[in-house]
Amino acid sequence: MKFAKRMLATLLTFALALSLALPTMAAVNWNEFRIVKKTLDLDINHGERFTLSVEVNVPDGVEEVEYQWEYRSYLSATGLIENATSPELTIEADSPYYPGSNKLGSGKHGGTWAEYRCQVTAYEKDNGGNIISSRVITSNYVRVTRTRTFQEKLYSVILEPWARAFGGLAVYLSLSWFTLLPVSPVLFLGLLIYYYGKNFIALF
Repeated sequence: MKFAKRMLATLLTFALALSLALPTMAAVNWNEFRIVKKTLDLDINHGERFTLSVEVNVPDGVEEVEYQWEYRSYLSATGLIENATSPELTIEADSPYYPGSNKLGSGKHGGTWAEYRCQVTAYEKDNGGNIISSRVITSNYVRVTRTRTFQEKLYSVILEPWARAFGGLAVYLSLSWFTLLPVSPVLFLGLLIYYYGKNFIALF
């Protein structure tokens, strides 16, 4: 009899503890946490502002959602955009995160585009504000390509072919100096013609 009472008391205590803990247990269906819409790749004119956005399906039970935009370009590593913590990101022409700016590489070669993505973090919390569970999802990169300035176009058809031809020649000569030395003038001329043609066609 005493054993039965003790067992009953234990079960009641366990049931009470479980009932108190249930509200704080993870109840969010994280499979529903996903990106449902985002801006597609953009082509813009030089000096034109642009806005990117991301839309997320937030499951029931999520108490807080954080956004953080990131960037990358041809001549820069991936980095965080300061104060870009909302679903929308607007980049002005004078922004350091504008394609071709100093932070995202020069506009001479490869600096006419930049890529942006958003990292979204969702939190489930208990009644006391403590984090129970969280998930992070990241959107795919959106590429924004701007038109080149007159100076950039001028550089691409006058100076850049020479720079790239010399760079290509230096690589080949460093790999096999004695073999390629006799044909280096022909090789350089070929590279020069190739880059002139390629850059000229890219203007149109």
